[in-house]
Amino acid sequence: MDEIRVNRVRAMMKDELSLMINRGLKDPRIPTVTVTDVQLTRDGKQATVYISIMKMGQEGDHPEIMEGCLEGLNSAKGFLKRSLNASMSLRAIPELIFKEDKGLENTIRVNELLKQLENEKKSV
Repeated sequence: MDEIRVNRVRAMMKDELSLMINRGLKDPRIPTVTVTDVQLTRDGKQATVYISIMKMGQEGDHPEIMEGCLEGLNSAKGFLKRSLNASMSLRAIPELIFKEDKGLENTIRVNELLKQLENEKKSV
């Protein structure tokens, strides 16, 4: 696939998967999630879907919830692929791989480190 088509398919998959996961799945392991990005291989056979859990501070222990969410999404792969096939006109729906998006977590950590350095600088 050319780059323009890959980008178009990625954007469409991101929107469709976000709707399907939050409205179509009834698995109690899957809280409300945000599909933050979809990375599609050039041949279109594999899509890595990055997710983030909404309201993480209210839910409890982050690693356990994310682990359960990823298990739930992996068990729903067949349903999601069939739903994508029905809504998108692709020859072959790519294999879905779900991963946690750690972008926000990393940003928070960097900000904490910068504040710590600033405080150490002031105290010297």
